[in-house]
Amino acid sequence: MKFFSHTIFDTLRQSLDQHLAVDLRSLAVFRVGLGLTLLADLFIRYLDVESLYSGSGVLPLEALAKLPHLTWDWWLSINAISDAVVWPQLCFFSGMVFASLLMIGWKTRWIAPVMLLLLHSIQARNPWVNYAADRLLFLLLLWSCFLPLDRYWALSKSTSASIQKGPERLSSWGGWGLRLLPCVMYLFSALRKSGSTWLDGTALRYVLEIDQFTAPLGIWLKTMPDFLLQCLTWSALAIELLAPFLLLMRGVKWRWLGICLLLVFQCLLWCSFDLGIFPWVSILALLPHIPFPSRRSSAKQGAESILTSEISSLKGGHRLVGWLLVFMLIWNVLMTWNYPDSLKAQMPRWVANGISLFRMDQYWGMFSPDPMTLDGWYVIAAELDDGSMVDLLDWDRKDIWGKPANVIEAFPGDRWKEFMMRIFDYPDQAKLWEGVIRHFQKQWESDQRNSSRVQSATVYYMLEKTTEEGVLPSEREQLWPEVDEFPQHLDQL
Repeated sequence: MKFFSHTIFDTLRQSLDQHLAVDLRSLAVFRVGLGLTLLADLFIRYLDVESLYSGSGVLPLEALAKLPHLTWDWWLSINAISDAVVWPQLCFFSGMVFASLLMIGWKTRWIAPVMLLLLHSIQARNPWVNYAADRLLFLLLLWSCFLPLDRYWALSKSTSASIQKGPERLSSWGGWGLRLLPCVMYLFSALRKSGSTWLDGTALRYVLEIDQFTAPLGIWLKTMPDFLLQCLTWSALAIELLAPFLLLMRGVKWRWLGICLLLVFQCLLWCSFDLGIFPWVSILALLPHIPFPSRRSSAKQGAESILTSEISSLKGGHRLVGWLLVFMLIWNVLMTWNYPDSLKAQMPRWVANGISLFRMDQYWGMFSPDPMTLDGWYVIAAELDDGSMVDLLDWDRKDIWGKPANVIEAFPGDRWKEFMMRIFDYPDQAKLWEGVIRHFQKQWESDQRNSSRVQSATVYYMLEKTTEEGVLPSEREQLWPEVDEFPQHLDQL
């Protein structure tokens, strides 16, 4: 009986090895892409380092500590040690250095965990500017900490000729997690699309009416016949359902088909919608699935060409990542009928904190169960000392209450858009609008072209609702009342 159970286990393990093993050359390509993506993300974030990540910005540490809707553990953020702007600047610079070292493959066993800590610190310093792409990027880096990223095309000593003559593929918990992550994301995103709009094919029509996301190709798609939009809706759903299984096929052609389908899917998303770095991080997640041709003869291929030893700079790390992988699968199954916050509320606090710390509280919604029907844009209506009115978000707009020609450009950036949407979603945190007003007032009054000073300002949201008949006229909703003692000069801020 013992022999029989061992035989079953060995057969199952060999089957999983063949389907989930990651090619070490694909891992090297992924390492380069990961480093480049981290560099790009940090550089884009650095443009708002003072306004979004320091005490002189919209979320000082005192306000962060009182934020009741934190999703990640800010108290483990190195970035939260000091409110001085020079400290987050140093953290960002350090992150860029380590991302560069990771990209070129220098001592990745140690560089990857340090980079993970820095990425967590930056993301947790202002959790209200993060979105799905940041969670996906963190998880990709997390699995990478348990993998030999420097076996090929790296500066590390492990790229010696003797090692490169060894197995071409790796089967480990970390490799399985890296391969399964995008599969889980797409599959459970599709399973959560259970609303009527996805079933009747009208979901894309509703998504295209969300002007704060719609890019040029999306605007053009609005003019397409309903039948074509229905076909595109069902096609997107079919790709999310089927492509994950293609990625796990042993057959090279099937796997390339899955990669190409998802690559085209993400490129179309990038052209149609403003989703920040999400399409690029999603493409990055496909790189470990690339099937490189084997250098061995077919007779020598098989289980012996797969490295099964665990690689980690953390002692016992393979056990940790094994449990994380199992938990990730169970959690995503539970999320098909739950939400992260409601489920974590039923757990002990230390368990919920641990889940948040490792970003295991995943919820790949992606317009599920139905696309949202509420849309709009913000107006910071400022009264100047000469009696005129100006929108501090768009100085050149003559009619501040009219709809912008491009709603996406009405936001200062995707991080700012996310932050402002979070304040809108949580009215009990409306006081944070004061910091937003101060920031844009500074920009106005520091520009030499603007001689007038701001006397007072009010934040509005121009709300639009999409129905089956179309988009209803916008409604003006006041989010933050006029400030009684609003500073008029920069030296009073």
